[in-house]
Order: sequence, then C-alpha cells, then structure tokens
Amino acid sequence: MHRRPLLLLAWRRSALAAIVVLGAVAHGAAAGQAVPEPSASTADTAPANAVGTGDPATPDDPTQGPAATDAAGATSAARTADPSASANAVGTGATEPGAASAVPGPSPRRADAPLGSLFRGPFQSSRLFAMPSADVVGAYMLSLSGDASLLEKPGILTSAGVIAIGFGDIAQLEYRHTEAIGITGLNAPVPAVGVQLKLPLPERSGVPALGVAFRLGVPRSEPLAGTVIDETVTDLYLVGRLRFASLPWLTLHGGTRISSAKATPRDGSPAEQRTLWLPTAGYELDMTARAKIVGEIALAPQFQWMPSVSARPTIGHGLLGRLGMRWRVLPSIVLDGSLGYQVDDAAPTEGFDAVVKWDIRLGAEVFVPWGALACRAVGAFCD
Repeated sequence: MHRRPLLLLAWRRSALAAIVVLGAVAHGAAAGQAVPEPSASTADTAPANAVGTGDPATPDDPTQGPAATDAAGATSAARTADPSASANAVGTGATEPGAASAVPGPSPRRADAPLGSLFRGPFQSSRLFAMPSADVVGAYMLSLSGDASLLEKPGILTSAGVIAIGFGDIAQLEYRHTEAIGITGLNAPVPAVGVQLKLPLPERSGVPALGVAFRLGVPRSEPLAGTVIDETVTDLYLVGRLRFASLPWLTLHGGTRISSAKATPRDGSPAEQRTLWLPTAGYELDMTARAKIVGEIALAPQFQWMPSVSARPTIGHGLLGRLGMRWRVLPSIVLDGSLGYQVDDAAPTEGFDAVVKWDIRLGAEVFVPWGALACRAVGAFCD
C-alpha cells in the first residue's frame, strides 16, 4: 500500500546522491592533479633576467631594475613566436579555485599549428542549462551540446540539444530545443532556430554584460484525445550577466523571456495564441578550476486543453527549476548532470507528489574550433 511512495522517495535520494558523488569526483580530480609544468612565459622569465643584467636571476625582488623589463620583453617574444604555448597555458584551466573565468580567445588559426593546440581553448559556453547567458561561443567556434533524462517522473524520457556556431565575437547562429510544458503536462523541449548577440560593452566589476537572443519556433506535435496539437514557441530573450571582483567565484544571471506561444489542433478546433513575459534567473558557483555548480529557475509557456471542457486550448505558464554541476574534463569537453523540478500547482491538495514532477538529466558540451581546423586543412579562415 505504501510501497510506491517509498520507491519514489528512494529514487529521489538516489538522484541527489548521484549529483553529490559527481561533485565529489570532480573535486577529487581537481585536487589530485599534479602540479602543472611551467608555461612558456614562466620558463623563460629566469633566463631573461640573467641575460638582461649579466648576473644570475635574483628571485628576492624580481620587480626591481632593468631585469624585469628584459624579462617582460623576452616573455612577450616567446608568446609571439609560439602562440600555441600561450593557448596551452590559458586553455587548460590551470587556475586557482575561485579564480575569475578566463575571457575566451581565438584558437591559433595557422596552417602549421599543431592539431592538439587547437583544442586547448579557452572555450566559452553560451548557456547555463536551458537559459542563455550574455555570452557567445566565440569567433570561428562550434558548440555541440545535448542532454537526456536518465530518470523521470512520470516515466517519459526526453532529450534536448543545442548547435551553436560563432562567426564573430558578438554573434552566433543556433538550433536548439527551448523549454516549454506540453499539452500532456511534461516539460518536453520545443525546437527553434535563432541568433544570439552579445552587446559589445566593456566589462567591469559590478556592471552587467548584456545579451539578446531570438529563437524562431518550429512546430512540435503532441497527440491528445484522438487528435494532434501542433505547439510552437517563438522567444526573445533579454539577459544579463553580473560578476564582482570581490567575489570571483560567483556569477549571477537574470533576464526576461518574451514568448509567443501558439497551439493549433488538427481536428479543426480553434487555435490559441498568446504572448507571455516570463522572468528567468540563474547562478554559477566555481567549486574548482574545472567544476562549477549551476542553478536556474524560470517561468515557461504551458499548454493545456481538456476537449470535454473547453472548445480550444489554453496557454499559461509553469515554473521550472534545475540544479546541477558542470565539469570540464578536457578544455574542449564539458560534462553536466542536473536534477530538475516542474511545479504544477501552487495550491496542492494531494501532498508533495502533486506539487512537482522531476527528472535527472545527463549531458555534455563539445567545442570544435572549426575556423582553426579549416585553416590547417585547406588554408581558409587563417589569421
């Protein structure tokens, strides 16, 4: 009699335990890394001091005298002669925990660039989980990401993906699945194509970076009561990202999603269309140089229809939340796992199980420097 609630409770505890284990593994991997070898700039600093002054390097006060000037010149020359070494030093993410996120720079687009150096980054994601950020993937860059539900109540599994290609430092084209709650009551992603822009403003501590994303909805079909309903969601996102120099481990995100949602039954019943203003917010906490906790909460369009009660569908909004971890296992590969909740009723009458539906999703994001690869292969898009 009480077996089903106990099983649901066990699944939820297993879900939370899985995310905790993922975080522990990420933290242990970062803590157990060997001390990185000196980068090209560090390795060349001491010899530069010796050459610049004619005396052995003096580590007691390396900022005094002409030695520092000569060292800086030698370091700059070393980076100019070997850009791949500089990309390696930055792209591996070998920074102290809590350090501010690196500003992405282009991969070396040279015909003679070593293949391995092209995938050392740094790389910048343009999303949290479902929410876009005020960033783009970068010039001559391709991002492929996807996730799927590992477990879900009430047991219908879903998947979603994003393909984003950058042609400049402020814009990207993309195909993605955007969040919406379907006629059947499930958070089933809706396909869309669009463009995302980052406003070219100087970034300062305490001053938000701003972005705009437009997504043109592609119809998705759902069967219901012997008929089929075509659901379409077209979105305009206005988002911001905020960082503080005093809290380099924290990044805040917020914005508004303006959605034009439409439901069209194929049985000839009247269609319904509505424009919704939906707030969204999220945050990132840097736990190590390679792992971060990510959370987001947002209102999303919700389609509803009971043919026996109403002649046409109705469109409202539902509350969606997601909490999980993103772990950069390699500079160009990020794994993520998250636990999501969907709130169905603000005034439940049947206990906790009537309030939410939940799912566990696992996914990954892979960055491909297509411009650098094209340069190396055929000599196109080179610096």
